[in-house]
Amino acid sequence: MPAATAVVVTYQSARTLPAMLDAARRCHAEGVLECVFVDNGSSDGTQALLQREASWARVRLTGTNNGFGRGCNIGLAEVQTPYAIFINPDAIVEPDAIRTLINFLEAHPTVGIVGPAIVEGADEERLVLQDTGERPTPMSMLYGVLPWLPGRKSMRPIVPGSEPARTGWVCGAVLMARTALMKQLDGFDPRFFLYWEETDVCRRADDIGFQTWAVGTALSRHVGGASSEDDGTRVGGCIAKHYFQSRRYYMIKHHGWLQATVAELAELLLLTLRAALDALRGRGWSRLRPRLQAPLFSVPNEV
Repeated sequence: MPAATAVVVTYQSARTLPAMLDAARRCHAEGVLECVFVDNGSSDGTQALLQREASWARVRLTGTNNGFGRGCNIGLAEVQTPYAIFINPDAIVEPDAIRTLINFLEAHPTVGIVGPAIVEGADEERLVLQDTGERPTPMSMLYGVLPWLPGRKSMRPIVPGSEPARTGWVCGAVLMARTALMKQLDGFDPRFFLYWEETDVCRRADDIGFQTWAVGTALSRHVGGASSEDDGTRVGGCIAKHYFQSRRYYMIKHHGWLQATVAELAELLLLTLRAALDALRGRGWSRLRPRLQAPLFSVPNEV
């Protein structure tokens, strides 16, 4: 029996899913991975692609868009292996990477969550690496607007082949965790519809004594990670509305309403001042566009 089960949540994923499925089949054929696919009501042919894999993988068609966290939890409920790896439908993870992550967790009992080095995008000529670092705080929100502030906690890329290192969070595009730990935590907080759910689960794991590590000796590729078309309203490729609402919910949950609110107000003020300077220089107000996609102080709907 494989030691790990992949939980893959799909939504309108027909364009990128075939490459992910090819790699998952290789992992399954080599006996290192079981798979549970949870579709969130796709209408673009994703469901038909998944149904073709029903001979070797479990496929759950929910008929509705549950969001990422709830979709992962539906799959997690079926995991019986010691480890669960959450893989985006536009990510490619080969057998060697699965083995490396499993071996690291087996050798380090106080580590609960690990993430590999992730090469973002499909451009082989342009190397973009997934970052990791300390978990964001209300103060770090201001560093994003004024990056020259002293004491800024900078992010760092997970370099392929680099030695494993403890970190605050790892990207949810490819994230492996102990199944017992995830079930103890009741999985991802379902109120995070998109984004920040992995940061939250790393924080909650840390709170009960399980560390998060970046394992650069395992390598994967996130095909869609750097290929999202940026129309000027996104935040690092993320849909701005979900990003800002999830961020505020995370900040309130872990740092309190007052700190979250003061930081959000200060960020908006500083961002507006920088945008005004841009406008005076003839560059327009585009710096404000992403922030205006979500109402101030809004949070995701309750589940």
